[in-house]
Amino acid sequence: MWITRESSLGLLALVEISRSGRVSAEKIAKMYGLSAPFLRQILGRARRAGLVESRPGRNGGYSLARPAEEISLAQALAVFGERLTPVSCLAGIPCPLPGACPTRPLWEYLEERIEGWLRELSLKDLAKGNL
Repeated sequence: MWITRESSLGLLALVEISRSGRVSAEKIAKMYGLSAPFLRQILGRARRAGLVESRPGRNGGYSLARPAEEISLAQALAVFGERLTPVSCLAGIPCPLPGACPTRPLWEYLEERIEGWLRELSLKDLAKGNL
């Protein structure tokens, strides 16, 4: 259930882009003490997925491809390959327990609730602190 560094930084960058309108990877990297090349790589995934647009040049940078309220946190995390599962067996890793697990329904329910919550929240909600 751990969020990867790439997903965490990707979400952070998308929030900063939604706050700024257009911002360079270098500026975001400087704000948070990150590697600009790594951040550009992450934002490249978001661009290929259609979440951001990039413009080169002096006044260039990244901007959201559509309004922040139309991009759910679930969509944003999915771009970076994230699937939040509370236990490994729901992620396709074989369960080491023999037979039917009496706790599996709880983990399935929890996974559904997390996914539903992330679908309801948008980048705008996160950027404005409306959680």
